[in-house]
Amino acid sequence: MKPRLPKVIWDFFMITLGAAFMALSYDLFLVPHKIVAGGAAGLAVIFYYLFKLPVGTMIFVINIPLFVWGLREFGKKFGFRTIYAVFMTAFLTDFFQVTFQLKAATQNTILASIYGAVLLGVGLGLAFRHQATTGGSDIVAQILAKHTNFTPGMGIMIVDFFIIALAGLTFRQVDLALLGFTTLYISGRILDVILEGPSYNKAAYIISDHYELIRGEVVLGMDRGGTMWVGKGFYKGTERTILFCVVSRKELAQLREIVKALDPKAFMVVTDAREVLGHGFTPWNKVESSGG
Repeated sequence: MKPRLPKVIWDFFMITLGAAFMALSYDLFLVPHKIVAGGAAGLAVIFYYLFKLPVGTMIFVINIPLFVWGLREFGKKFGFRTIYAVFMTAFLTDFFQVTFQLKAATQNTILASIYGAVLLGVGLGLAFRHQATTGGSDIVAQILAKHTNFTPGMGIMIVDFFIIALAGLTFRQVDLALLGFTTLYISGRILDVILEGPSYNKAAYIISDHYELIRGEVVLGMDRGGTMWVGKGFYKGTERTILFCVVSRKELAQLREIVKALDPKAFMVVTDAREVLGHGFTPWNKVESSGG
């Protein structure tokens, strides 16, 4: 649904909402159970238990040197949004705790890890989707995504591995480190789903001598289009026609049956299509602008 508010106001509202999700994740699930999911917040949890320093305050202090890096990589606009996101996350983390005296939402550490990860991933996704980060390893992950083929979720996993390992050594509890890695993985997956979509569509590459029959069934039987091009095999260099089409997840079984029935010797590769824009899928007029 396209927001009626001006784009910049909508962006900051969603960043604030994301910060609230992350603050609740820390206050209700992660901090009470000493679960470190990496990043500046992970270091803040370590400092909290070692020196009794407020988690929110430490999140902001640790991020100060990283702001400069973010400004250099993404410009003033991105930097300001990141500063705002970090400030709101830090402020709300301490505010919720001081004002409402929040206690652990569950005494089960595993449940705390899972639900804390979900809230954290949603918060990160909302911030990333509106051109901000929440500091710490999020800044590093965005920079990795900018310069490499890593997704933001994978970038966070790489950077945060060392922080979680440090927490395990600090608390001298392997179980807490393992739960930290679990939280990190789940939050990273939630982040990727929010940024890229839940992979409801599938892309199929089909190589077959009976490509015309298959093409006809896809067009007439499934009411789907596609693209054909000619490629060469590695072994003999023989030219073969390659079919490419995108179908929904529920249509994939039908496509498999068509290919199997028309050419049992066909070669078919299926991959996730995170985002499909255009006729038959998501119309362009429903795509949220990434501009400011």
